[in-house]
Amino acid sequence: MRDDLALFFALILVVPGAALLYDGIASRDTSQSIHVIGGALLLALGLTISSIALRNWLKWRKIVARQRNG
Repeated sequence: MRDDLALFFALILVVPGAALLYDGIASRDTSQSIHVIGGALLLALGLTISSIALRNWLKWRKIVARQRNG
């Protein structure tokens, strides 16, 4: 259950992070560096959360496979 929520929150962080990063790189205004740093931060948090959820899922699959094989 927690991993499902983690993937949901990771998606919530990755999409705005990518949008902010793109907006910061594509535009030339005074807040360009803030958009780039904020977008990179949200993108990194989202990818980190999804990688942790993937690692937990793979660990769970190994445990289930061991239990099935006896």
